[in-house]
Amino acid sequence: MIAGMDSNGVSKTALIPPMNETMFEIESSLNHYLQRTFKFMILNSIPGSNSIYNNLVKDGYFHLAGRSYKIFSKPDNTLVADALIQHPSRFLGWIAINPLEPHSLDELETYIDCPGFIGVKVHPFMHDYSIKELDQIADVCQSRGKPMLIHLSSERDSFKYLPIKFPKLKVIYAHAGVPFWRELWKFAKNQPSIFVDTSSDYINPSIVKKTVQALGFRKVLYGCDGPYGMSKFNEYDYSLKKKWIEDLIIPNYQKDLILGGNFLEMIE
Repeated sequence: MIAGMDSNGVSKTALIPPMNETMFEIESSLNHYLQRTFKFMILNSIPGSNSIYNNLVKDGYFHLAGRSYKIFSKPDNTLVADALIQHPSRFLGWIAINPLEPHSLDELETYIDCPGFIGVKVHPFMHDYSIKELDQIADVCQSRGKPMLIHLSSERDSFKYLPIKFPKLKVIYAHAGVPFWRELWKFAKNQPSIFVDTSSDYINPSIVKKTVQALGFRKVLYGCDGPYGMSKFNEYDYSLKKKWIEDLIIPNYQKDLILGGNFLEMIE
């Protein structure tokens, strides 16, 4: 992994414990067509898009392109903790918390003040809960000055809930705010505590461009979501998603802020 970072000019990466079994995508024209159709439907709020999105997760598995991957209800934060100890100059860490798991607040307290951990990752989509289940976790993060990285479910207006109830909490919505995109961008534009990242194959260069245009470069954070998006097992290429930012027609200083400057300001 470090070799891949070095070859692509990535000096430091923020790690997240695995949320599901290792997955990789098989290249096919059908998969590309389905992905393009899915993105178009969500971007334009076409009826049925949320149903397609919701059906990706069912019975504790993530279903993609005819394959199923077991979702981990309690992600293993020790994996990230060990990496931070072994390579403190190369990695930062997100604490993955599922509020439905017993002792989730104890798990949060175990890691939140450990060197290298910078915030909390939560996944209402894969772990299948209402955004309101995050009240206690959000309260801790707000009081300790730690950001939350959230992959939203399709729960109506869920992207508004935490920023309104916890106005000082820094919130990053993963994958440009899927599955709400334009609706979320409109709300987030004038909310100083809301940011989005550009990670994952949920999005593409066109959606990245639209995100930056809608929100401005100061509210957008580069992310890769690796190893998701691998075309070969256990091989991840950082260059593709990094190029999405490098190819934007904006000044280089704005690209630098998206590629890391905005994030560093947030966690300092």
